[in-house]
Amino acid sequence: MQHHEQQQRQHPVSYLCVGRRSRYLLSVKDVVRLKATCTWLKQLFGEAQLRDRLSHSLGSQAGLLRRAVNGQQVQLLRFDDDQFGKHDLLAAVCVVEEGDWGEVGEVIELGEQCGNCELPVTLSGADINTHANITAYVSAPRVLAQLKMVGPHVRFSDGSCLQLFQHGNGEVRAIIDEPDFELEVDPPLPAGHLYQQHRQPHDPPVRSRIEYWGIIGGWMSFGGQGFTNASVLSFAKEKIVDHFHMDRQKNQTSTRLNRGVGGGRLNDLFTESPHTLVTGWTTTMSWDGRARQLVLTDASHPFVAWIEIEDREDNDVIVFVYTTEAAVCEGVLFKHRCPVTTQMARVALGAVASFVFDGQVQQQQQQQHDDDSDDDSDDGSGDEGDGLDDGSGEGGGGEGAAAEAEGGG
Repeated sequence: MQHHEQQQRQHPVSYLCVGRRSRYLLSVKDVVRLKATCTWLKQLFGEAQLRDRLSHSLGSQAGLLRRAVNGQQVQLLRFDDDQFGKHDLLAAVCVVEEGDWGEVGEVIELGEQCGNCELPVTLSGADINTHANITAYVSAPRVLAQLKMVGPHVRFSDGSCLQLFQHGNGEVRAIIDEPDFELEVDPPLPAGHLYQQHRQPHDPPVRSRIEYWGIIGGWMSFGGQGFTNASVLSFAKEKIVDHFHMDRQKNQTSTRLNRGVGGGRLNDLFTESPHTLVTGWTTTMSWDGRARQLVLTDASHPFVAWIEIEDREDNDVIVFVYTTEAAVCEGVLFKHRCPVTTQMARVALGAVASFVFDGQVQQQQQQQHDDDSDDDSDDGSGDEGDGLDDGSGEGGGGEGAAAEAEGGG
C-alpha cells in the first residue's frame, strides 16, 4: 500500500528519465548532470535503475560482444555489477555508452583463441576506476581507453599481460612499466603515409619498440625508432599473435612472390585501408605499411591459423602461412598436411593461393629476375619453406624478421 502511494506521488517527469518505457531518452551525461543538480531526481537513479540500464546498454551491443563457440552464443565481456555500488554502476554505464566496444571485442576474441584469457572477460570496479572520471575516459582515444580496462585480463605465459600504464606526463607504456616500453600514441607520420590517410581518431596509429622473443621467453625493447602499427587495435592484436607465434609449435609454409601475381591482390593489401576486412579473414593487423597479418580462424575453430605477408625488395613479398592445425600426415606438402587451414587460406588469398600452395609458375617474377629457382623442387610446389616451426623465433615471420622461414623437418 505504501509503495503504491509512493508511485502515485512520483513526479510525472520521472517516466522520461528512468526505465525502458522511455527507451532511455536521457544520455548518461544528462543523468550525471541531473544527479548533481536536481535533488528530487537523485533517487530515481539508484543502483537498481543503473544496473538495469547497464544490462540494456550491453544488450544493445550484443552483436559486437557475442561470438558462437561450439554452437553456443558466448558473451565476450561482462561487468561484475553484482559487486558494484552506485558510483561504479554509473561509471560502467558511462564507459559502455560512450562508444561501441566492437574493436576491443576483437582483442578479447583473439586473446581467447590464443589462450590468453577466458570468456567472458569480467571487468571489476578496479578496472573501471583505471580512469579517474568520465572526463579522463573520453579525453583519450576510445579504443585506448577501453584497452586500459581490458588489457590486464589478457595474460601471457611469462606472467605479463597486455596492460597499459598511464603516467602523469602523458606517457603511455605497454606490457612492462619501464621507459623502453613506451607506446607512442598518434606519432607524426610522413605526408601521404597509408596510416595517415586512413587514420581513425578513436583508434589512431601507435609506435613502439616492444617485441616478444621466444629464445628468452619474454618481452624486450629493441633499439631504433621501432615499428608503427596502423592503430591501437592493430598493436594489441599483433602482440597477442606475436607471443603466440613465438610460444607455440606450428606447421608453416612460406613463398616469395611478386606483388603483381594473382591480379595484384598482394599489392592491394599494401595500398588499401589497413582496417578493411574481406571474406576469409576474421581480423587483420598491419605495421610500418610493409607487413599485414590476416587471421583466418575464430573462437569456433579448435586451432589458430593466420597469414603474414611481408614486403621485400624488388617489388616482392613473402607470404607465410602458420597454423596449429594438427597435421593429418607427415613428410608431404603443407596443403596435404594441413588441409583445413589450406582451404581457409585459399578463400582469403583468392587468385594468389595457387602460387602459394600449388606451385603455379610466376611469369612476372621470372621475367624480372631471370631466375627459375622456384621450380627447383621435385614436386614443383614453389614453397620456399615448408615444415614445422618450434616457436623459437628463428624461422622468420613477425616484426623485424629478416629471413624467410625455413622448414624444420
